[in-house]
Amino acid sequence: MHRHGWYYRYFRPAGNERIAIQRYRCPVCAVTISVLPTGRLPYRPLEAPRLEAFFNAQAEEGTGPDPPPGPLEAGCLRRAWFRFQTRVAKLKEAFGLLIPSVLSGAVQLWKELRLAKGSLESILSFLAQTRNLSLLGDYRCLRLPP
Repeated sequence: MHRHGWYYRYFRPAGNERIAIQRYRCPVCAVTISVLPTGRLPYRPLEAPRLEAFFNAQAEEGTGPDPPPGPLEAGCLRRAWFRFQTRVAKLKEAFGLLIPSVLSGAVQLWKELRLAKGSLESILSFLAQTRNLSLLGDYRCLRLPP
């Protein structure tokens, strides 16, 4: 892999701050990949600790992000939770024996994921490295090249 430039991505939902994302290119197959910083989700301008705090609040395990999110970030967080709710079966399958096979929904799944891996960052790392998945989607960027 060779460094192949970078692109900018919004750091937070408001779009005031941006971060540079490094890209790499394989000279053999000509595939380019981007490497997200630790704690970032594909296609979402959310910080992992704030998303984790929001998910904990949805699962009645905390009070939510501090400081409370503004309207724009709150909308992003709600959409992320909605997306998580649609992926319960897929995530149960991905975690296999690490979590109980019988779960009643997204709230219980989130609690079990936290018990199994400890933090959102660990959950994201496990999914990306062992299953080529992300918490909120099956993105092309996580698939292995042909």
